[in-house]
Amino acid sequence: MSIEAVVGVDIGTTETKALVVGTDGRQLGFARGKTTWDGAETTADALFADAVAAVGAALADAESVAGQRVRVLGLGLAGFAESGVVLDGDGRVVTPVIAWYDQRGAAELAGLDPTFRSVFARRTGLPLGPQWTIGKLLWLQETRGDLPPGACWLNIPEYIAHRLGAARITEPSLASRTGLLDQATGREWPAALALLGVDRLLPDSLNAGHAAGTVAPGILDGLTGAVITVVGHDHPVAATGVGATGENELFNSCGTADVILRTVPRPLTDDERERLVHRGIDAGTHVLSGQSVLIGGVRAGLVMRRVLAMLGADGPAGRAGLDKPATEDQSITEDQPVTEDRPVAKDQPVADPCRTAVSVTGARSTDEDVTVTVTDGASPHAVWAAALDHISEVTENLLHGMNEVVGTHRAAVAAGGWTRMATVRDAKRRILPGLRFSAMAQPGAFGAALFAAWAAAGNPGDFQTFAGPLRRTALESPTTTPVVASKEHT
Repeated sequence: MSIEAVVGVDIGTTETKALVVGTDGRQLGFARGKTTWDGAETTADALFADAVAAVGAALADAESVAGQRVRVLGLGLAGFAESGVVLDGDGRVVTPVIAWYDQRGAAELAGLDPTFRSVFARRTGLPLGPQWTIGKLLWLQETRGDLPPGACWLNIPEYIAHRLGAARITEPSLASRTGLLDQATGREWPAALALLGVDRLLPDSLNAGHAAGTVAPGILDGLTGAVITVVGHDHPVAATGVGATGENELFNSCGTADVILRTVPRPLTDDERERLVHRGIDAGTHVLSGQSVLIGGVRAGLVMRRVLAMLGADGPAGRAGLDKPATEDQSITEDQPVTEDRPVAKDQPVADPCRTAVSVTGARSTDEDVTVTVTDGASPHAVWAAALDHISEVTENLLHGMNEVVGTHRAAVAAGGWTRMATVRDAKRRILPGLRFSAMAQPGAFGAALFAAWAAAGNPGDFQTFAGPLRRTALESPTTTPVVASKEHT
C-alpha cells in the first residue's frame, strides 16, 4: 500500500529544499540541505546531487511519518535564476555554474555599444548589469573563447530537470532573467545573440505546470516515472504558493532576500518596462502563463542580520529581547488582516529619544555596504528601529515606482522567516495597508508542488482553480519538521 504525492523542489542560493505534498494538499515530508558552492562557483553535478539528496530525504521523512511507501506522481522544480550551464552540441556541460550575484561580466557589459546599452531595459525589462546571464556568457566568451557549435543554455532548474529525464526546455520566467529574451516578442533577442556569435541559445519554451518528461529509472527509488515540470523563478513561484497573485495584490517575500512582487495579468509595453527599470524594478515574465511579474529587491535580510550581529543579538534570546516591546499582540495567522489589536500609525510617537541620533544605510539594491552611525547613548532598540525605518523607506520607494506604472495595490501578503519578529511585522504594516501574513512555511517549494500536481493530473482546467483547494488544505494541516538532506540519498 502506498500514498500518492507530488514533490516541490526550491533550489535556493543558500539551501535546497524539497517538500512532499499529498494529492489532497497535506504536507507529508520536508527536507533541506546546504546548496554547494566553492566561493562564487559550483558545478552542475554538485547542484544535481543537492537536489536529489533533498528529495530523497524528504521522501524518507514522509514515509517515516506515514508508515507506508510514497508514490510520487509529479516533480516540480523552482529555484534561483540567472545561473546555469552551457551544453555543447553533444549535450556535455562545458562551463562552471557562476553565482547570480557574481560581478564577472561587468567590464564586458560596460564596453558594449551605447545603442545596445540604451535599449537593454526596453527589450529585456532588466537594468544592464552583471547579474543576468548575458554578462556571465560574455565573460566566458572573453576568457574561454567562443561558445561551441550547437551550444544550449539551461538555467539550473532546467538543467536538473533535464538530468532527471526531461527534454531540454526553457521556462519563460527563467528565460526573462537571462537578458537574452526580447520581452516584446517572447523570443530570443537577435542583438544579444549576435554579441555571443550564435543564432540560437535557448531551447523551446514550455510553461510551468506542463510536462517536460518523466524521471528516468535508477536515479532515486520512488521517483521513477514521475512527471517532471520546470516551474521557474523562485519569487513568483512563492507568490503562487501563498496565492498572492491577484491583479491588485502584492507579495512580500521576507527571507534572505526581501522582495516586493506584483503580478500583472498582461504583457507590458516597452515604455512600461523602461519606466519600471528606471525606478529600480525588474519587469519580467511570470510563471503564470500570459502574465507579467514586477520584482523590486531590498537588501533587508542582510541589513537586519548585520545590525543584529553588531548588537550581539543574532541568537534567539537576543532577537527576543529586541522584539519584546511589540510582542503582546503578535501571532501569525494566515489570511487574516493584521489590524486586530492596535493600529500602527506612521506618525506614532517614538519612545526612545536617541532614535533620531542613529542612522542605518545599505538596503538599496545598489548599495555595497551596510553602515550604522550611532551617537553615544543610543539604545539597542533605537539602532534596531533605525534599521527597520531605513528598510521601510527603501521599500516605500519601490512601492511608489510600481504603483505609478501599473496602479495601486489594494491587498498585500507577506511570508518568510523575518515575519516571525513582531517589530518587523509592525514596520511592514505601516507601509502596506491591508497586509496579512501567511503561515506557509515554504511557499517556494509548495508553489512548485502545486504545479507538479497540476502537471501530473494532465493540466485539468485553470491552474488557479485547481490549486485553490490544495492550498487551503495545506494551510489547515500542520507543517512538517525539516530533515537535513544527506548526499547518501543520491
